Amino acid sequence: MREPFCEFVKTELKARTLLITCGLPGTWKTETAEEIAKIKGFSILRTDLIRLEVLKGEDVFDEKVAADMAKRLSVYDEMFRRAAAVLANNRSVILDATFVTQELRRRAAAIAANHNAAFVILQTRCSEEVSLKRISKRTKEEYESNALTPEAYYNNKKKFEPVDIGDLKKAFPSIEIVHMTVDTEHDYPEDWYVIGFEKI
Repeated sequence: MREPFCEFVKTELKARTLLITCGLPGTWKTETAEEIAKIKGFSILRTDLIRLEVLKGEDVFDEKVAADMAKRLSVYDEMFRRAAAVLANNRSVILDATFVTQELRRRAAAIAANHNAAFVILQTRCSEEVSLKRISKRTKEEYESNALTPEAYYNNKKKFEPVDIGDLKKAFPSIEIVHMTVDTEHDYPEDWYVIGFEKI
C-alpha cells in the first residue's frame, strides 16, 4: 500500500475522532498532526507544550528528567484530562506525543470509548538517519521538543512497544479502531505516504 497522505486523511478520517500520533522523535509526529488539523479542523494537544506547564521549574532537557517515566506519565495525565474535555464538547482532538507503550495507547482508547469517538493511531516512520538529522537541528531556544540528542532518540527506541490494535479492540469492542502508518522520510506533506492501514 502507498497512498498520498493528504488525500487519505480527507477521505478516511471521520468527523468524530480521537487521534494519537505514535512514533520515535524526529519522525515528524507534530508535522503530520498539524497537517491533519489543517485539513480536518481537529484540535491538537501536544505533550511538548503541556510538559512546560506540568514540569515547570524542572530542566525538561535533562536526560534524567526526559527519560523519567513517572514524569512523562504526569504529562500524559494532563493531556488525557484535556482531551476528555475537548471530546465532551463534541469536537475531535489529536494527541501529539510519542505513545511508546501499549498501556498509554489503551488509556487514550478508553477516552475515545467513553465519548463514543473513533480511535485512530497515526504511526510515523522514517529512517534513523533522517530522524537524527532532524533532531540535530533542534535548539533549546526555539523549543519544539525536549528530544534534542541521539540519546533521546535511542531511549525512546528502547521503550517503544509494537502497536497492537487487536488488544485495544478486545478492551473496547464498541469503537472503531484504525492504525495507519505514514512514511515521513521526506520533508513536505506532498511527499508523505500512507504505507499501512488496519481498521477493526
